[in-house]
Amino acid sequence: MRDVREHETRETAETETTDVKYVGPATAAVIEDAPFDVTDIRNRTASYEMLREAGVHPGVAGHLRREHSLSWSFESGNDLTDRSSQIRGLQDGERAWIAASSGDWEAETTETATDGSGDAEAEEAAWRDRSSPDPVTDVPEIDDELAGELAEAGITSVRSMAIANPERVADSLAFDLTRVAKWRDSAHELL
Repeated sequence: MRDVREHETRETAETETTDVKYVGPATAAVIEDAPFDVTDIRNRTASYEMLREAGVHPGVAGHLRREHSLSWSFESGNDLTDRSSQIRGLQDGERAWIAASSGDWEAETTETATDGSGDAEAEEAAWRDRSSPDPVTDVPEIDDELAGELAEAGITSVRSMAIANPERVADSLAFDLTRVAKWRDSAHELL
């Protein structure tokens, strides 16, 4: 096993920067001046954020992230607060789209996909209304203020509250564990 690791290390060390997919001469020049090298990209120890801070073009950094499964940032951690801070730049429409795409809506059928008017905009509006998740404020005891705090942990709907881990939510947001568990149970009853 040790021989395999030594061979991989030698092979990676001998790699030219431009040998990495999506790294051209301009990006190679940026990487050569960066606090990391091509080995760090291949070993997934250079994040997307590090690439951008070094001056790598956003499109190239995105391609490298996808090709090498680089993390967006080393600050993401496992904590819900840390993870939620990574998506704070989302607009309301984007947050709603993410909530809808995370399984917080029921599958549409041909019968429910239209409002019957034939007007494309009206049909889309009707579909959006039917596919919108139930807001977390539908859970008893959760008001708009609490909903805002829960959104920091990614909990924006009844379904996301029902499947939340009470211990993680309580730890991340400094809430009482018993209280969070009660909200989760109440949300589960609403489903």
